[in-house]
Amino acid sequence: MWKVGSIALGVAMLAGVGGAYAQSTTAEVWNYYAAGSELAGMTALIDQANAANPDTKFVSKVIPGNVVEMRRQLQTAFIGNKPPAAYQTSMASELKTFVDGGRLHPLTDVWAKIDGDKIFPEGIQRVAKINGVPYGLPFDLAEINNIFYNKAIFAKLGLTPPTDWDGFVKTCDALRTAGIEPLGDAGGPFWSLYNFYAPLISTVGTDGYYKIARGELAFDSPEFRKALELYRDTEVKCYAKNWSGKSWTQTADDLINGKVGMYGMGVWVAGYMKQAGFKPDTGYDTFPAPGTGDKAIFQMDLFAVPEGTPEMIKAGEEFVTTVASAKAQEAFATNKGSISPSTEVDPSVYDVDFAKFATQLATASKANAVLPNLFFLLPTDVGTELGNQIEKFAIDPSDATEHDVISTLEAARQKAMADNAYTSW
Repeated sequence: MWKVGSIALGVAMLAGVGGAYAQSTTAEVWNYYAAGSELAGMTALIDQANAANPDTKFVSKVIPGNVVEMRRQLQTAFIGNKPPAAYQTSMASELKTFVDGGRLHPLTDVWAKIDGDKIFPEGIQRVAKINGVPYGLPFDLAEINNIFYNKAIFAKLGLTPPTDWDGFVKTCDALRTAGIEPLGDAGGPFWSLYNFYAPLISTVGTDGYYKIARGELAFDSPEFRKALELYRDTEVKCYAKNWSGKSWTQTADDLINGKVGMYGMGVWVAGYMKQAGFKPDTGYDTFPAPGTGDKAIFQMDLFAVPEGTPEMIKAGEEFVTTVASAKAQEAFATNKGSISPSTEVDPSVYDVDFAKFATQLATASKANAVLPNLFFLLPTDVGTELGNQIEKFAIDPSDATEHDVISTLEAARQKAMADNAYTSW
């Protein structure tokens, strides 16, 4: 009888243990941060989520590539009804694509719980919401309107960071006279476009920037033409020889080695240079590109929660709620080398240069001058075309190329308008 009772008791105990395990949920978090500091940041973030939600086990699944490959994998997952609990995405139009398809779960309850309208600047909120409804939780922000410069070269030549376009060109002339290529750039449809934003904003202002994003300011307008010509006469004029054949890391190496004096790139380049032993206190410093001194133009990643089973939606909401916390935002930013989108994170947690970037973001936020990357505000086809055409112009800034660029972009705008593809961000 004792044996029978013991067996029965053992079975009951095992059933209880099994029941406990059955209550635990394993939830995949899809992302494309697979190596280096990006992997360190993602690991820290998922560790935070697991610590805060003991009944759910969050596991990272890396989708090699970037947001484009993520989009493809998600489309396949939706067809098979097996989306992840949460996934990494870009902002604005990238979110809207899946919202329009009914694929994303609104984060209205989460947003209210974390007080999203308070902790995220207005410019960030614009691109985390679709038609006023939050669908993405911001977690990784990088400013793209700063110019890095080699401190030793500037000191040797007696140069100071320029604050306007005339001073910028004079600085370029001084560098070139000294046998140093003035300004680095890299090949690909993004890097020249990011450089172009400063001449664009210098010409059309913040209001014009959003008018372009909404399709209200034509690419064949005098304002846009003037922006192209300012870009040609300043940054394009200063670009190093053979820049289009280089990757962004190769140009960073050129700055480190003193082959170029300046480099307009997103703040992620700081992490690369520090890993190479080129430090902000001795090797490099930054200044805002002319025309953007009081602004922060940013690129940002978010987490979104797909529509799915109640269990997975619950897990996704748990994950993004944790991601919004100051502790999790700090853990990610300090491990990856980026800026938290949340104003709840104290700039003192960063090292010297990222504290500067965080302060820049906070100052711009108070002035309502935090501007999302235009590429993601535009309809996908228009944004892609803008990147391609600006690089084409940067390589060959002739009048004939200018005409072709304007005609091509305006045709893309007209088609997107006809398709009702624009959004009022």
